[in-house]
Amino acid sequence: MKQRVTIVPIFLIFLVLSLSIFFFSQKGFLNGSNGFFEQITVPIQRFTFILFHRTDTQSTEAKLRAENRQLLTLLAKEKEIEKENQALHDQFQTTTPSPKQLLPADVVGMNSNTLIIACGISDGVKNGDIVVVKDNLIGRVIALSAHLAIVNLITQKDISLTAQTIKTSTLGVIKANGEGAIIFDNVVLSDKLENGDIVTTKGDIDSHGVGYPPNLIVGKIISVDKKASNLFQTAQVQSLINFSKLTMIFVLIHNQ
Repeated sequence: MKQRVTIVPIFLIFLVLSLSIFFFSQKGFLNGSNGFFEQITVPIQRFTFILFHRTDTQSTEAKLRAENRQLLTLLAKEKEIEKENQALHDQFQTTTPSPKQLLPADVVGMNSNTLIIACGISDGVKNGDIVVVKDNLIGRVIALSAHLAIVNLITQKDISLTAQTIKTSTLGVIKANGEGAIIFDNVVLSDKLENGDIVTTKGDIDSHGVGYPPNLIVGKIISVDKKASNLFQTAQVQSLINFSKLTMIFVLIHNQ
């Protein structure tokens, strides 16, 4: 109460002073000096009003609500840090690819077949670098700026790589139709394809270190299309990763 008693007269004094300046300026008095007085009085009036208003209206309930919001914000930040730490732990427990070659990066944008990640040329990323989560193949870097990179997911139409199944070692080529489907194509009719079998990269790295390393998981077979009239059989493959929920990925850095 003591603070309020002190503030109220100050506030009223500057309020009256401001109103007086306004009145005399409307009557043509003070000439051009009213701007000078306003520069002095308005900031002080604003300060005393805010202080008075806060003292008068901020209740215990409002303070508790503010503290509660602050605690919720801190909790959300802790949960986010915990998720990121868990992702890093899981990735670096993975033996393939080598953890020394991995660069973690946050996902900052996406559409159906493309990711934008928060790392780029300044981080040592190059066109053609492969993107993974644990042992799972996510896609390939196709464009760069200093601090961002665009990644084509393995559902992108221009993706093509040699792959094989784990159970039967059946060889084929991974392609995509651009609409989210991953196709295991060019499989000879005599080879065996089974639903549920896991498809992995065969490995096709060139002399510059660019390409897909072996033993990365592309996904599992969910359907097989085999007809005697066709030269090859095909299978539809589903990634083990939900791309739409990705928040962090890992770039497999290659040396040129």
